[in-house]
Amino acid sequence: MKKCNCWLFVICALLISTLTACDSNVVSKVLMPPTSGRTIHVTGSGSVTGEPDIATLNLGVSVEKETVAEAREEAASAMTALIESLKANDIAEKDINTENFSIYPQYDYTEGGRILRGYSVNNTVRAKVRELDTLSDVIDDAAEAGRDNIVVNSIQFMIEDTTEFQKQARSLAVKNAEAKAQTLADASGVTLGKPVTITENTYFESPPIPFPVAEAAFADDSARTSTPIVPGELTVTVNITVVYEIE
Repeated sequence: MKKCNCWLFVICALLISTLTACDSNVVSKVLMPPTSGRTIHVTGSGSVTGEPDIATLNLGVSVEKETVAEAREEAASAMTALIESLKANDIAEKDINTENFSIYPQYDYTEGGRILRGYSVNNTVRAKVRELDTLSDVIDDAAEAGRDNIVVNSIQFMIEDTTEFQKQARSLAVKNAEAKAQTLADASGVTLGKPVTITENTYFESPPIPFPVAEAAFADDSARTSTPIVPGELTVTVNITVVYEIE
């Protein structure tokens, strides 16, 4: 029995020395008694707007011909010209990447059944435009290069570095949550304590701008009208959920 107690004493001593060697914050969390369970749960929101400084284009070519070989050849030629137009507008090769390539049979449906009409080849890329003042020229030149085969699916405006915007929105969200919690505490006749947990969700309001399939190529640069593009503003929003203790 004495031997058992001795071993128990040794184990307890080792446990205490291990906790003492740990970070003080860890020890305090381990030894901290649980909260009373009397809490207030609130959500807070903070939003900051800013001008976008980058745009992502999703564009490509779509070709339909009687045979796969004909469709693939024309699509390859059109896409090569499109990519060259992007590079000519100072879009780096690293900022151009293939998003999709597909070949599908196309059918006409009649009372007698389906009839093979030909084959469709689609090839799309995602291009990152870092100079927004060149965006109209990028789109117009791409449409001219791809001609009747061009497809511009969407434009997505973004803020490349949102660190500062998130920081500001996060601060506003915390203040918003604290104000709500204090109002609830005052109305309930209790004293608001410290926050126990905080969870965050960040999102960006930046809807893509859809584009229909472009029409025929332009006769020459002097006769065409530039495509108007308006970036507008983007909103960075941080939502948080905070649990406060009630003292």
